[in-house]
Amino acid sequence: MNYTLPEGSFTLFPAAWQDATMNILRDEESGLALVVSRGPIPDGSDFEQEFHRQWEMLRPQMGEIEQGDFMRVSAGRERTIRAVEVETVFTRNGQSQWQKQLALQAPEQPVLLVFTLSAQHAFSEQDAQRWETIKQTLTLNDNRNV
Repeated sequence: MNYTLPEGSFTLFPAAWQDATMNILRDEESGLALVVSRGPIPDGSDFEQEFHRQWEMLRPQMGEIEQGDFMRVSAGRERTIRAVEVETVFTRNGQSQWQKQLALQAPEQPVLLVFTLSAQHAFSEQDAQRWETIKQTLTLNDNRNV
């Protein structure tokens, strides 16, 4: 298996590898962080079911939590990417956290992609515009590393 990352690529020995990596991008000026995480979608499930399942596992660990509705949305330049979005505010270790999440399935792969925009302050109108830009400029590649 050839595995590609922004800095280069390498070959792994033959095995049933699953990409469960995370990319974390931070902007010190705005105080925003964007995390892109990947994980397998089990057989018999889909990206929506897996996203909900993961939330059910995480919710008890999050302390005080306020969560909006899970909304089906369309992302991408042509709005053809099926996704689920949710906004959450929770307290962890006495610190409030604001999150916007977008979950979708990688093209032609049983892989859940979750984009999480987070801040330690309430989102501003500018933050909301930045989130919309991320969602509407999203493009997905069929870059299977197999």
